[in-house]
Amino acid sequence: MSTDEMSTVEAPKMPRANTVYGNIVYWVTIVSCIICMIGPVISVAYPDNNTLNPYKLFNAIFEGKDAQTVWQEVGGGFPGGHFYLKNFTQGDGFTQFGLALGCSVALWVLIATAVAYFADRNYLYVSLAIWVSIMVALSMVGIFAAH
Repeated sequence: MSTDEMSTVEAPKMPRANTVYGNIVYWVTIVSCIICMIGPVISVAYPDNNTLNPYKLFNAIFEGKDAQTVWQEVGGGFPGGHFYLKNFTQGDGFTQFGLALGCSVALWVLIATAVAYFADRNYLYVSLAIWVSIMVALSMVGIFAAH
């Protein structure tokens, strides 16, 4: 192949489901990282607007206390797994939301990928994407756990 022929060869077209998957993972991860950077700033700037006082929290963590002790001493007990939904406007609630969003990206991307596979009439991959998204959703709510 000559140099002129090599320069006109086009790259193979990526399947739609792959680009959908990649774009969603990329952007949701970027957004969740930004949220997780802003949340601690809010926590420290407004220590009274948190579920846990950040100064007492950081002190307890640096002393090496375990999670149950930290929650008991600093917050009066663990408020529940999805406490951030009720405390979204608080610094630590906003940060926890960013963490949950980043960790749940697999669910959202698998749903979108299933739609892309459905549009391409690739029904085997549609069913696999839905199956894995169901397992991810059940894991997120605590019904399915692999230890």
